[in-house]
Amino acid sequence: MNRGYLVRRAFYAFVTFLIVLVLNFIIPRLMPGSPVQYFANPKILPSIEAKLLTQRFGLDKPVWDQFLLYITGVFRWPPDLGVSYTYYPAPVWSVIMNYLPWTLLLVGSATVVTAVVGILVGIWIGSKQGTKTDTVVTSVSLFFWTMPFFWLGAILLWFFSIYLHVFPAGGAESTNLSGMPILNQVADIAEHAFLPGLTLTLAAFAGYSLIMRNTIVEELGQDYVTIATAKGLSHRAVLFRHAARNALLPMITLIGLNLGYVVSGALLVEVVFSYPGVGWLTYQAVLSHDYPLLQGLFLVLSVAVIIANFLADVVYSFVDPRIK
Repeated sequence: MNRGYLVRRAFYAFVTFLIVLVLNFIIPRLMPGSPVQYFANPKILPSIEAKLLTQRFGLDKPVWDQFLLYITGVFRWPPDLGVSYTYYPAPVWSVIMNYLPWTLLLVGSATVVTAVVGILVGIWIGSKQGTKTDTVVTSVSLFFWTMPFFWLGAILLWFFSIYLHVFPAGGAESTNLSGMPILNQVADIAEHAFLPGLTLTLAAFAGYSLIMRNTIVEELGQDYVTIATAKGLSHRAVLFRHAARNALLPMITLIGLNLGYVVSGALLVEVVFSYPGVGWLTYQAVLSHDYPLLQGLFLVLSVAVIIANFLADVVYSFVDPRIK
């Protein structure tokens, strides 16, 4: 393992984290409107109470003082990300932790299924280069790849939930879940997560399959494959033991890079399916100009992507002898 390589990657990850911290503070404040205007709406809160509440949240302080409070809170444990305006008086960290497990379940399962299916499909069509199977499967993959997450989710929601009444139309669990046996609870949660997970899988697996297909085609043209075939190894042995193993190297980096893509897609999918994860929570925070909650959500998602990419670099350093 090349320690210098890992130190450099860790340094780049830390610099990226610092940049994210600054952008995370600036971007919500560039949104049109403000929480003050939201609170000052007499239909929501009388003006006197709104003024007291803005003082309680520190919105009357200079921006630089707000930034210092934000930075010092981030580096505590548990992080002090402020108090949510929407779920007052709950701390932002506790609000996010209530919704984060649902997104981890959805994105985690979808990422595993997407990677496995995409890699296997890529190996299959790569071994059939130039055939009708290669053309048809590649075309279908490109078709799903060009679909926006929210549009595909809306189509699946209409067909399976509204038209066929096969899957629930929204939510993550039934209202009477606590009284069910454990296996029934698991089945109910899986039933609610199926359509959102299917949406993420269909929209993202094409990236894996197409890149894996091109890498397999390239590897099958290498000299070592010709030598392995000349030794009498079967086509399956050559394909999986030799070509596929070397073709998997770029996929390690792709999985880390694609996590950000899948997470951003999950935000839209959760809104379409009313799935109570951080995507749905982000949508609610945007509507109410909840600065602390938006900052906390963006920070958690950004850190997750940074960590995933760093772990991909670590794994790559173990499996690629060129880095060693």
